Amino acid sequence: MNTFSSANRVSAFLGLALTGVFFLQTPDIKAGTVTVTATGLSSAPIFVTSSLASLSVGTELRIGTFLNSSSLASTISAYKLGVNGIGNDLAEAQADATSKKSALYTQTLNWLSSSSNFVNFVAAADSISQVGTTAAGKFLFNNTASRIVNGAPAANYAGANGTFVVTYANYAAGPAGASAPLWAWFSTGTEIGIVTDTSWVVPTNNASGLTIGTAALTSNLASEILLGTYVDYTTGSDLISSAGISQTLTVIPEPATASLLAISIGLFALKRRNDKKNGGR
Repeated sequence: MNTFSSANRVSAFLGLALTGVFFLQTPDIKAGTVTVTATGLSSAPIFVTSSLASLSVGTELRIGTFLNSSSLASTISAYKLGVNGIGNDLAEAQADATSKKSALYTQTLNWLSSSSNFVNFVAAADSISQVGTTAAGKFLFNNTASRIVNGAPAANYAGANGTFVVTYANYAAGPAGASAPLWAWFSTGTEIGIVTDTSWVVPTNNASGLTIGTAALTSNLASEILLGTYVDYTTGSDLISSAGISQTLTVIPEPATASLLAISIGLFALKRRNDKKNGGR
């Protein structure tokens, strides 16, 4: 007796069909490798702070796509504009500037990291490989190496290097899209650096490799160093520094008590004269 019913035959057929679809689509979801080199090797510049000091180990290097380049430019312009501290004396003006700088930094950082504005390429990674300090879903400045800068004795500078594996097809299916430009940026707690290069784009397929490295950044081009400064030296490694927030101070002294008294007496005298002219006492 044949117990293999019509329903079983249909199920078996669907199972084979689905298996075939799975095998057909497997190449499309094969992940690719992104190589990150920001260590100052091979004459590539080093990321540093505005005081040209090493970044702290554990600082995150974010890599991804900003969805609106015009809004990014406006955000950067507002940051570069800085703040004006206002007070009745220098100390008060400085305190006001410090408060405004903290608010502007937080506002800028929140905009840059918002998923509404920035699609994080690293967060989409299937795996991340770094030697040294690591964190889930993040690419870090995770090691220090000795570098000679401007002929000075060798000093240690933090670098970000390693690889991460990402399914480009999945990433490209999101709001960024294949061939979307990529930016790299970092924040220190008080400063921000943002860079990009025309070669940093989301690959159109998973067979394409991608390298995000400071070797692509070779001068102080405004189109590459969006927020920060390129420091070019004739000897040793060059530097790309993050940008702090500039400030101006405006002091508006309060009128002295004696001045206020003199003004009051003058106004009273003027009123008395006007009253006498008008027949008053």
